[in-house]
Amino acid sequence: MFLRPFASTSEKATSEMHINNIQQIATENHWFIHRRVLAIISDNGPDWTSNSMANIYNLGRFWEENKLDALIWTSYAPGNSRFNPIERMFSYLTSLIANVILDLDPSFPSIHGQLDSALIDLKKYWHKKLYDKFKIDCRPVFSTNGNLFDGHQVFKQELMKSSINFVMNEINDNTRFNLQLYLRHCVRSSYYVSFIKCKDPACLHCSRYPIKATKTLDFLRLCNNYVPWPRMTSIKHHYDTFLQQAHSMLCGEPNAMPDRELPSGAKERCLTCKLPYIFFSNADQQRHMVWIHQLNLSSNKKRKRLSSTPSLKSKITYHSQHQDIKRRDVSPEY
Repeated sequence: MFLRPFASTSEKATSEMHINNIQQIATENHWFIHRRVLAIISDNGPDWTSNSMANIYNLGRFWEENKLDALIWTSYAPGNSRFNPIERMFSYLTSLIANVILDLDPSFPSIHGQLDSALIDLKKYWHKKLYDKFKIDCRPVFSTNGNLFDGHQVFKQELMKSSINFVMNEINDNTRFNLQLYLRHCVRSSYYVSFIKCKDPACLHCSRYPIKATKTLDFLRLCNNYVPWPRMTSIKHHYDTFLQQAHSMLCGEPNAMPDRELPSGAKERCLTCKLPYIFFSNADQQRHMVWIHQLNLSSNKKRKRLSSTPSLKSKITYHSQHQDIKRRDVSPEY
C-alpha cells in the first residue's frame, strides 16, 4: 500500500497526478522489470472517468512509456463501490488510527516536508498489520522533489475542441499522433479502458517492443481484445465470476460487446475503429472523429442540411404551383 499526501485543499486530483504517482512508485520499486500487464481498479470519479479524453491520453501515455503489453483500467458501477477491496481495507485501517493525532514537524519550512514526515509516523500504525490474512506492506510516497502537475486543465480543454482547423494545426501534431496511436490499441466503455499491443508489423510501437506476456495476450485476443465482459445469467441479479466467464471464453462462447447490456440501454460505438470504442454523447463522437479520423462532421452536417433544404427558386416554384392548385380546387361547400 502506497500513501501520498496532498499539500493543500486547493490541490485538485487529476489523472495526470495519479499516473505520475504510479510512475514514481513503479520506478522506485522496479515494477516493470518482469511485469508486462497491469490492472488498475479505481473509483469512477472525475479524475478517473473514461468520459474524459485527457484521462484516456494519460493512461495511454503510461502504457506506451512503460512498454506494457496490456494496461487495464476498470471501476465499479455506481452504487457498487462497497465491493472495492481498497475501501474495505481502509475501513479497517481507519479504526487503527482512531484518536491518533499526527503532529507536523515545524523544523521543515514547507508544508510538503511536514506532511512527508507525518507519513513516516503514520506508517508505524499500518505497516505489517494483517488484513484478511494478508500482511500490509505500507510505503510512503514523498511529495518532496515530486512532479509538478500543471497544465492538465488546459490540455483537457484543448482536447474538448472539435474544430478541424485547431486539430490539424502544427502545434497539435504531437498530441494528434500520440492520441491516434493510443486509440488504435484502446477499448473504451463506461467502466472499462484497456490498451493492448497489436500484431501489426507496421505499428511503430508494437513492432519495436515484442510481446512477453504471450499467454495473457492470447487470452485477451480470444475475448476480442478485452477481458470477459460481465453477463447476467438466467438467475436474476446474478453475474458469473471472472473464472466462470474465462472458462466460457475458452470453451468457445463469444464475448459480450461492451455496454450492450446496461440498464440504460446499449450505447453507440465507433464503426471505424477496429476495437470497441463507446461514445457517451454526440459531442464526444464528433471530437473522436475529428481527432482520430480527421472527419469534419460539422461541415458534413452543413452540406447535408443545405442539400436537404430546397433553394429559393424551388421554393417560389413550389408556392406558385401550390397557389394555382388552390385556385382550381372547388370548395366542398359548393
